[in-house]
Amino acid sequence: MKKLLLIGSNGLLGTSLVKLLQPHYELVTLTRTSPNSDYNLDMTSKIKCSHLLAEVKPDLIVNLAALTNVDACEYDLNFAYQVNTRIAENISAYSNHHKDVFVVHISTDHIYDADNSTEEDVVITNNYAMTKYCGEKSFKSENVVILRTNFFGKSLSESSEGLCNSIYKLVLSNQELNLFNDVFFSPLSIHTLCDVILICLQKKIPGVFNVGSKGGMSKENFLKAFLQLSGFKDFKYRSISVNDIALKTARPKDMRMDVSLFEKKYNYNLPILINEIESVANEFKKDSVK
Repeated sequence: MKKLLLIGSNGLLGTSLVKLLQPHYELVTLTRTSPNSDYNLDMTSKIKCSHLLAEVKPDLIVNLAALTNVDACEYDLNFAYQVNTRIAENISAYSNHHKDVFVVHISTDHIYDADNSTEEDVVITNNYAMTKYCGEKSFKSENVVILRTNFFGKSLSESSEGLCNSIYKLVLSNQELNLFNDVFFSPLSIHTLCDVILICLQKKIPGVFNVGSKGGMSKENFLKAFLQLSGFKDFKYRSISVNDIALKTARPKDMRMDVSLFEKKYNYNLPILINEIESVANEFKKDSVK
């Protein structure tokens, strides 16, 4: 059984990915501080990272580590660089010298700002996008797959609630929602993204790929569909433009992606967004009747 090092195993994606990977690999989990992981380590340190990788000797590495708070990245560029770029650089330094080690690196759709963007249509809007893109560029070898994505789902993580859980709680407490009618994306459910990562680990086709759903939609329509399919018949919301809110940091308005390259290379049919929403909503409905 091959040994897989999962970096960032306690987050929104990592907690679900652990369950999927455990039957297939000798799984070694790593976080910065979580007591539930096999290792606690600051992977921004090149020396510590090098020593850890030499000790673990993984056959496969999945890097989920990221600072995704857009405002935090804008406020502290150095910290954003350390987490989003430096960790990738440290992993890359190891994989460059160990060509038999295959790496899956999770990136973001935040580097796009136009409908149906291909992998070439990069637009850098803020520090988060810049540091994630620099993290991608640190990988030079042919034993790496980079997945540009966005995801949603029911959180199993103690450290990360996620969009769906947050919105669900707000509606339960009868709070009014501000829903953006002019920000578009095409995310995957956590379960589908976990499946995609497993396929990448098995097929090991290197490259940079968009992985998202088809039939993207505005965040307003996304959240309305999620809530309605979760069983809410009535909830309070305002349909607004992102320009109506005094955001601290500029953000892209259209992160919908062309996913045809991944589908072709991996012979994998990515799902339609409304079907992904329904699948996640059903998880919330099941828990609500327990």
